[in-house]
Amino acid sequence: MRTLLFLFLSTLLFETPTIEKDRDRWKPYYTDTAPAKTADQWFLPFDVANRKKVNNIKIISIFGDHRDSYVKGHIHTAIDINPAQPKAKLVNVYAMANGIVCSVHLGENQRTVVVKHKLPNGQTMFTSYKHLKEVYVSNGQQVDQNTKLARLFTPKESKKYGGDYHHLHLEIRKKFDDYGCASWLTFNNKQLNERFYNPQVFIKEHIR
Repeated sequence: MRTLLFLFLSTLLFETPTIEKDRDRWKPYYTDTAPAKTADQWFLPFDVANRKKVNNIKIISIFGDHRDSYVKGHIHTAIDINPAQPKAKLVNVYAMANGIVCSVHLGENQRTVVVKHKLPNGQTMFTSYKHLKEVYVSNGQQVDQNTKLARLFTPKESKKYGGDYHHLHLEIRKKFDDYGCASWLTFNNKQLNERFYNPQVFIKEHIR
C-alpha cells in the first residue's frame, strides 16, 4: 500500500506540465490591447547595415528541433539568431514592425518581450523576443521598427548562467493564448503548427 501511495504521489509531483495546466500562471503578464498601426513592413530585429537584407543575421539554432532545455524533449519554437556583423559589443533588439507590447515575462536569462501586430488583412499575430539582459519597454507601449525593445547578453554575462544565452530566441506566433508557456511546453508538431510560424520562412517571405 505504501509503495502504491509513493508511486501515486511521485506521478503528481513529477508529472510533465502541459500548456493547458500552466497557461493561467502567465496570464497576469499579458495586456490585451490593440496596436494603433498596421504592420505593413517588416525588418530584422537588429541594428545592422541593412535591416531588409536577410543575410545580415546568422542562424544558430533552427525551428522545430527537439530540445532538453526547460522541460526535456520539448520542441524548439523559434530560431536562435545573432547579427552577422555586430556594430557594437552590446547588441540591441528592435521591434520587427508596428505593434504594441503585450507581455513582458520571465526573468534573468529568459526575460521575454512579446509584441502584438495587426496585419493588413485584419488578422493578429505576435513576435516574441527572448534571452534579454535589459528590457527598455513596458506593457501597453506602442512600438515600430525603430523602437529599441531590449539588449542581449554579452558572452561574458551569459557565463553566469552556465549556458549560451547571448543570442536572440525569436518566435513568430500565430496566437498567444498560452501567454508564453508554449515556448517550453510544446512537445509535438500539432502543438507547434497550431501556434507558431517558422521564423526563417516568415523572414524570407516578409523582409525584402
